[in-house]
Amino acid sequence: MKWVNRAVVVIVVLLTLNVFVQPGAMTSIGKRVTNAMDLPGMLKTEIDRATKHVENAQNTQNNSNATPIENIVQGRTLSNHYYYRFAANVPDRAKRTFLQAVRQYNATGIVKISPLTDRTSSQVNEMTFYVYHKRLRTGSGSVELGLGGPKIYPWVGSHHDDLNRGKAGLNMEYPQVSLRRSVALHEIGHVLGLDHSQRRDSIMFPVDQGRTQLSKEDLATLRKIYHHSTK
Repeated sequence: MKWVNRAVVVIVVLLTLNVFVQPGAMTSIGKRVTNAMDLPGMLKTEIDRATKHVENAQNTQNNSNATPIENIVQGRTLSNHYYYRFAANVPDRAKRTFLQAVRQYNATGIVKISPLTDRTSSQVNEMTFYVYHKRLRTGSGSVELGLGGPKIYPWVGSHHDDLNRGKAGLNMEYPQVSLRRSVALHEIGHVLGLDHSQRRDSIMFPVDQGRTQLSKEDLATLRKIYHHSTK
């Protein structure tokens, strides 16, 4: 069984190289931007993930076209209703970008994302929108546009739901490419439980394609995560 696990890890690494190493990346960084971190860090993350969750990878091999689910969201029972708030010092342009993405997710009818108010219960899903600054490393062939992900608190909701307190951020060091709806959709997708996809038509493809429509695979995975929930 160990050799099977090792083989899967090797395959994941090869797939990672195929996804992240773009032709001419060193000479045309402005045209090829990525939502992920620089290559060595990305490879380490993917290897660690493959090693720890190889069984999940083997179970999903039969449907490689599906948009994956974030590992910590798998098997969770989450309400489809989220409440968002802005961290301090988020500029208006970034707020507009986030809100465009929020409206698009609400239009799917699968999830509902509402503004957080003083009257909102403490036992609800929350997402925080923020901005940060991170410069490109000298010699790196990638640009980090944003960060996003879920943070799960198991089974503390009033209706026996797990709670998700995720965050989505945009890198203001490169506002000309990071303040795009496609980037906000990607990072909020992570908060909701969507993981990186190998399909270029997915908003969860790790290299920004400028896509502003969720693919049918993205929508199917959202329905799978929130299938039990009703508004």
